[in-house]
Amino acid sequence: MNAIIKNPLALAGLMIIAIISFMAIFAPLITPFDPDAINVKSILLSPSSAHWMGTDGLGRDVYSRMLFGARISLLVGIVAVGIATVIGIVLGAISGFYRGWVDTVIMRLVDVMLSIPTFFLILAVIAFLTPSIWNIMIVIGLTSWMGVTRLVRAEFLSLRNREFVLASQTLG
Repeated sequence: MNAIIKNPLALAGLMIIAIISFMAIFAPLITPFDPDAINVKSILLSPSSAHWMGTDGLGRDVYSRMLFGARISLLVGIVAVGIATVIGIVLGAISGFYRGWVDTVIMRLVDVMLSIPTFFLILAVIAFLTPSIWNIMIVIGLTSWMGVTRLVRAEFLSLRNREFVLASQTLG
């Protein structure tokens, strides 16, 4: 955190991300209009004091739609990363702890999953499911755990040979 504070560009980037995240989280309190409300009297208005970013071809407020869209993007990212992290930690820990044939099977599964282009895998799975934001989050999470698995496994294997682990095994 100290490195970010010392670097003005990093601090500016952090502030921009924090402001956008704050606005996305509190979008229902900040936005003056319903993002899905169609208003035929307000079609394609230019930016004004009422509509800060104007309106689209259906008369919907662009600012409200942008904030609610950012909110959905944040939710998808957080849930998908959470799912991928949980799966990756569990499989990586099992693989690194048990080693042997368990490690081999899990690592070959990781290799197979990494050989399939993630984008096409997500599209193929989503094509068979009902269109839903929750299905998208789950599918992205289920196709993104491989890197976490490799990282956790490598950490387990490196910790396994550290002196404090060997000393505790020697002591019983």
